[in-house]
Amino acid sequence: MDRIEISQICEIEVLETAARLFGTSKNALGKFDDYEGCANLVYHYQHEEQPRVLRITYRPDRPLELIQAELHFVNYLADNGVRLSKPVPSEAGNLIEVIPAAGIPFIAVSFVKGRGMRVPDNGYRYRVGAPIEEYFQNWGQVLGQMHRLTKTYQPVSAAIRRPEWFDWEYTRGFPYREQLPTIAYKYDTLIAELQALTKDQDSYGLIHNDFNDGNFTVDYDNGDITVFDFDDSCYFWFIYDLACAWEGGIGRTMFRPLAERQAFMDRYMDNVLRGYSRENTLSDAWLERLPLFLRLIQMQELVYYAQYLDEPDEEIQAGLRYKIRCIEEDIPYLGFFDPVFNPERPFEL
Repeated sequence: MDRIEISQICEIEVLETAARLFGTSKNALGKFDDYEGCANLVYHYQHEEQPRVLRITYRPDRPLELIQAELHFVNYLADNGVRLSKPVPSEAGNLIEVIPAAGIPFIAVSFVKGRGMRVPDNGYRYRVGAPIEEYFQNWGQVLGQMHRLTKTYQPVSAAIRRPEWFDWEYTRGFPYREQLPTIAYKYDTLIAELQALTKDQDSYGLIHNDFNDGNFTVDYDNGDITVFDFDDSCYFWFIYDLACAWEGGIGRTMFRPLAERQAFMDRYMDNVLRGYSRENTLSDAWLERLPLFLRLIQMQELVYYAQYLDEPDEEIQAGLRYKIRCIEEDIPYLGFFDPVFNPERPFEL
């Protein structure tokens, strides 16, 4: 059953019940258009003048125990001062409501919507009168805060616990070995290199795992950041979240000449790390592994987009050719500082 069919089942058989359970109505729900293709169905609504989000999960790789573990971690962070979208109980007092339909356990959760808006939704414009460095430093600071707190976090139990990154299904092997044998070899080499890395409390723990500026809002009155979308959270190295933050900066400068791109990214990451260091310390040895984890991000993106290898769309094929070349030729930093990158057609070949 594909996402379209599941979405239709949700619309017909689940949504009205889910809305009622969380104190609203189906007609009062609005769908987030930019969440198409994600692992959940996501809606917004008002509850007693408080903006909220209703998230409905249906995938078998997101079972009830993982969602219980997610909410436990989110509440732990919130209780210790992290500004994030907190889960709110249903009218019956439950943080999670399970609604069976068509043999699928649809899992409904509601969150308070973060104050303000995402900066990309504001045309990448930050708040008037404040330097953009404030935004970058706040971005790093909240990440450092989460990493500091995860060092003392204890899961509910062995059964109700977020997974290790290596437990996710998409990490268990490159699925397009016959079509892309060189990439398959690079994939195996990369995974082996990661598995050889040391794990300790100062470098490894429960991370957000998707920490980009699409997953937090900014209060334009004071610059406060509110984080959301922890449903990919897993145990992995802290530097991966910083690699996600690095990738999040390239949208601001991808159409610029090489020298300007390099200068901006240096300034951007310097400010992210300045904010990060207010809350947590990551050794220089780990920071030097940033290119390794950017290589992992590019490999993950290729694994996802490789499902479209036979897609006739030229834009998709141009993006695939770019990713394949960067990985096959070991071009670092997503090719962003290499002549392969064309600012007139970013990340295409």
